[in-house]
Amino acid sequence: MAAASNPTISVNLDHTGMVAIFGKEAAVYGKIVSDIASDLAKDSYRFEDLDDFEINTRDAETGMEHAGRVYWTEILYRAHMASVAAVFRTTRWIEVAIREYEARSLYGCASACRSLIESAGDIGLSLGPVAYALADNKDALKVAINGKATGPLMISQELEDSLIHFTHARKVTKSEEAPESHKAMPSYKYIDYVDKMKVADVQQLYARLCEIVHPAAESVSVTFVLKGDAWIVDPFNERTVLQNLLVENRGTLSGVVMASYNAPLLILKTLHSFDLFTKLSGLRKYRFDAIPAWSKIEAMLRS
Repeated sequence: MAAASNPTISVNLDHTGMVAIFGKEAAVYGKIVSDIASDLAKDSYRFEDLDDFEINTRDAETGMEHAGRVYWTEILYRAHMASVAAVFRTTRWIEVAIREYEARSLYGCASACRSLIESAGDIGLSLGPVAYALADNKDALKVAINGKATGPLMISQELEDSLIHFTHARKVTKSEEAPESHKAMPSYKYIDYVDKMKVADVQQLYARLCEIVHPAAESVSVTFVLKGDAWIVDPFNERTVLQNLLVENRGTLSGVVMASYNAPLLILKTLHSFDLFTKLSGLRKYRFDAIPAWSKIEAMLRS
């Protein structure tokens, strides 16, 4: 796919801020995103009209080849789009968290971290299996996207639904008819998924953040401190509470950042094998061996 003339994107996540909130291990992701951000904005995506697709697939001579090429090319487009969106969405939430931390705003930083946890669950649930599935079927997919597939059309409803859920899920009203893949899940299911990704204490942290950002006891008590036998108003106590919150939960927040970035980055690395998108040369500077899933994916890509 030819590169598009898109705006130049520059990302420079503040390293000091990332370390302060998310820890040193998570801060490396800021460097990765800075190195690949401009290349992530170079591609464009075109999808065939459904009516045209149905007409073209009926051709007795070329129909099956056309179906395989369009179907799997568009699946790879969706995988790339979802990964790019996941990287930028995560980055924006981290930027908000850093900005609010530097402003010493407990409510602002807590809100950003809470949203980042929900986002991590959505990313892990929808995109976590994608890189493995693409790598496991790479040879068949290359045949299909080159228009050389024969026999019945190979499809993956599960992969298709997972990618569509990430890009299209929303709150569907009771009177609406919509596919299951378009229905957003309750927040607790996304949090449960982050917990299943073995991010320690994430449910407890999420509950604490909710207590701060919702009209609840802690959102009020933070305004007061006990001095002697009396409670006094201390607007600056918010800063102390924020700092303590981050220190106590830095390991969990570091895990949330990793859970947010790993899946889309592994998909982007896997998509290098299909020669459809701009190569992310910045990714070559970093080793992903510490991510358990990558060793399996890399072995399949090399086989």
